[in-house]
Amino acid sequence: MKTSESPPFRITPSTCREKLTRVLVALVFCLCLGCHRDDVAPDGRIHLTYWEKWTGFEFEAMKKVVEMFNASQDRIYVDLLSISQNERKVIVAIAGGNPPDVAGITSEFVPVLVQMNALYPLDGYLERAGIDGSQDFIDSYWRVCNYEGCTWALPTTGAALAYHYNKKAFRKKGLDPENPPRSLEELEALDPLLNDYTNDRILHATFLPSEPDWWPFVWPMFFGGKLWDGKRTITLTSPEVVEAYEWVASYSDRLGVERAQAFRGGFGDLFASPQNLFLSGKLYSELQGLWMDTFVQKYSPDLEYGVAPMPTKTEDLYGVSLVECDIIFIPRGSRHPNEAFEFMKFVTGQTGAETFTTGMRSINPRKVRSEGYIENHPHPHIEFFDSLAMSDKAQASPRISMWYEMLDEMKAVFDKVWLHKGEPYDILKAAEVRMQERLDQDMDRWESVRDVRKESWEEFIEKTRKGEDPL
Repeated sequence: MKTSESPPFRITPSTCREKLTRVLVALVFCLCLGCHRDDVAPDGRIHLTYWEKWTGFEFEAMKKVVEMFNASQDRIYVDLLSISQNERKVIVAIAGGNPPDVAGITSEFVPVLVQMNALYPLDGYLERAGIDGSQDFIDSYWRVCNYEGCTWALPTTGAALAYHYNKKAFRKKGLDPENPPRSLEELEALDPLLNDYTNDRILHATFLPSEPDWWPFVWPMFFGGKLWDGKRTITLTSPEVVEAYEWVASYSDRLGVERAQAFRGGFGDLFASPQNLFLSGKLYSELQGLWMDTFVQKYSPDLEYGVAPMPTKTEDLYGVSLVECDIIFIPRGSRHPNEAFEFMKFVTGQTGAETFTTGMRSINPRKVRSEGYIENHPHPHIEFFDSLAMSDKAQASPRISMWYEMLDEMKAVFDKVWLHKGEPYDILKAAEVRMQERLDQDMDRWESVRDVRKESWEEFIEKTRKGEDPL
């Protein structure tokens, strides 16, 4: 879920029981919304229901774009709704036959939604509209909208992770604040200079792989490792992945597990708070997303911070970043898919995209921007984050239908490694075996229905390519 008090793509693994409870709650919610909607409302317009996860200033940013669209023509009217746990409620609504006409979620959901047959392909619409996504959108964001040879969504706003560091603290310790560490070795060398202890307690720390703990899977990319081969093999015991988690373990080993845990726990676990370790000046650097500036301005406006690529094992990897984006799509069962695409085209066109991403203080997923867009963007480091997203080193989370199960597994792996509950290789090996068995089952199931699904996709694409009613 994304709100004004939580960053995009924040990862919160859940237990099976929690997931079941949420789905049941979502089902009740969707049944309550299951009222009949006429094709044409009394005002003569076709009304579209649009579900989004945004709240606060982010909701207002999208609301402005929706109002612009509604005012731009008199045939379609979009009703924007802010829906908590949007991805879960969309899935249940699709299964129940009463989805919204258009919806927005984060891009890592594309593979699972496609395999659930929960989306309509956009290829026919795009061809008819003369839209070439590979030319119009930043490659790293366009790739995650595509799966199994089809386009399923369009990117609305982008994000990237970077190394955030406290310039004032660096300067105070005699370090050049304009030259942050580039290698993991250089990062570790800062510990004796910046770490501060008293009575066996950590007062200040240079860096913690556990802070925040939202991306337990991300560390291998800074060693050149991957969690799977992109096909059918989980690769948690590859040398690069093992080395990454040995590095994680080395941090808690040097700091002391109990001391590191007490340091984190002593300031609470609230992100959007003056007690946040980085915002309060207790942690001098961390891996975070571009949204961090919003919280710096709100909770620590005097914090002088810089951004740079996350330090890496080797120089050739420097510049690697995890990038993700928010997407807009047409759920299967939408009553007005043609009109939904018209709205999507407006939202992701130049005017809509620039209006929305300026209000969001985020990355515009489009390659071409109007003159003055970057100069007038409210984020002070937008040009840097732009460069991360546009780099050929930009990486997304694994494009795998069982990604959220893998995420839960990697959270467990990270915790065990961080707390020294075993050797990193042994922990990773056990997880690899479990995940490989699960992936094999998932792939076998998907391969048994893939051809039939593709036939239905092609039929939909052909109709929309010709401008026919696909329903």
